[in-house]
Amino acid sequence: MYFVEWMHWQGQIAEEGSWLSQKGKLPGVTAQEVSDDKKRANKERKERQSDTPRLRSPVYAYNDTYMEMRAGCMEYARGLITVISIFFLYFIAASAILSFLTFFDFFLDHDFSAFVAGLFPLAGACFFGWLYFKYGLQITRFEMLTQRRLLIRFNRKTRQIYLHRPKYAGGIATLPWDDAQGIYDLGGSRFPILLLWPSQPNRPQMEGIHVGKACATSEPMRDEWEFIRRYMEEGLEGLPQPRIRSKWPLPWHAFEPVFGGMLGLLLGRRENRQSSNPAQGKQQIGKWLLGRLLMLVALVIISPALLILGLANWLSQLLCWEPRWPKVIREAGQPGKPIPKLTTAEDYDPETCRRLYLNADLWVPKDHDPDASAEDEKSGSQWLP
Repeated sequence: MYFVEWMHWQGQIAEEGSWLSQKGKLPGVTAQEVSDDKKRANKERKERQSDTPRLRSPVYAYNDTYMEMRAGCMEYARGLITVISIFFLYFIAASAILSFLTFFDFFLDHDFSAFVAGLFPLAGACFFGWLYFKYGLQITRFEMLTQRRLLIRFNRKTRQIYLHRPKYAGGIATLPWDDAQGIYDLGGSRFPILLLWPSQPNRPQMEGIHVGKACATSEPMRDEWEFIRRYMEEGLEGLPQPRIRSKWPLPWHAFEPVFGGMLGLLLGRRENRQSSNPAQGKQQIGKWLLGRLLMLVALVIISPALLILGLANWLSQLLCWEPRWPKVIREAGQPGKPIPKLTTAEDYDPETCRRLYLNADLWVPKDHDPDASAEDEKSGSQWLP
């Protein structure tokens, strides 16, 4: 599901006044906070954050030049939009067929009541068909009739990160590793690692992508970030060999993210909370066992719904195509091959570029001095109306 990525990109290019516009909705940050975040990110890219680096996410390629992984935020929910879309299309098709059969009876018997009765399902099919193709098809394409997955590629030789997204979610982007900010401690919000790139004069948007698997605790996410960090900074030595996953849409790969969330909660490691009081320690263990038992019962109850969601996940992948990198990215890091150019606003079409610069103030610190960066703003003024 690419809903989060779509929302983020549309917020970057939305016209002021649109419901997707972020004008006046963001809390904003100070210049000091921006500086502190940059220092923290630089430190965390250079220093080890964990002693047990490991990847939990699907890895599609791993060698001394690049590592390719699945990206995206809500993979566990993929299939939900597919189920809703199928029911919506089924209703439209059923209404159209019912109208056709009713009109067929009219032509055979010349019964005017059959003609009138056929108008209602025909009107419903036309109205809901128009509604779907105008608004619903865009939502369906978050899962179907689009690229099969979001990809992220880490290239050690070029020290770049490549994002492969649909055009409606930002498209393909080339970003510097040395500017990436990894956020992996999200307070148990069950979101994957978030990679952020602050805005620049020639790239006024805030770029971001989720990578890895979601987890209720920060420790596994820290291990995953450490694997990525150590791969980019130190190389393959000392890292465990990740399991390479096939890109074929195999059915069990569709059920993994759906059931993985519940199983992760059910079988997750208990936090190491030692108590000096033996009675209190036994009480904590009892509560933990009771919680796991109740969760197991809940998993059994909702397993039919999860089974349907898993089947829909697989169907959505079958109705998508495998994304393919441009040649310059496929050859990046090879001897004698050019280094891909970093993505800027000018790489998009003129209208998108104009909107990106119009929304550039979304990421300007609250205590920003406009006179101090007049030259930076002037560099993008040619794109403004």
